[in-house]
Amino acid sequence: MASLTKPYEAFERPGIVVSMKLATVKAFKGALMAVSTAGYLVPIAPQAAGLKFVGVANETVDNTDGNPGQRSVAITKAGSFVFKAVGFTPSQADIGKEAYAASDWEVQNSATGLGNAYKVGTIVALETTSTGELGVRVRIDNHTV
Repeated sequence: MASLTKPYEAFERPGIVVSMKLATVKAFKGALMAVSTAGYLVPIAPQAAGLKFVGVANETVDNTDGNPGQRSVAITKAGSFVFKAVGFTPSQADIGKEAYAASDWEVQNSATGLGNAYKVGTIVALETTSTGELGVRVRIDNHTV
């Protein structure tokens, strides 16, 4: 294989927000989303095997009456988001710990009790959710595919 000898246009596409095809499910804005083994987007769930975390839904899209891939969802793949803390009371000692999806909007600070442990980011701050519950700010960078 030869190295470049002149500039090459790699057609950069900033990957912070991408559009992904949705399975026959409803994706809610703010949900932790994953790609299934079939290649379609689904809300992340520790009960489901073989998922890969891809980011957070930017919009609500309902494809329950459609075909797989008929609708797409804008997904944010970087940044930080506030999710409800479950299975632990957030404390300053949790800063820097990995966050695991307990549902599509809840996280915990360990894999304990989860059927499938999906890491969705790193806890970077203690905050209250938009619904008024105890939460943590999770930085998802380097945890999405």
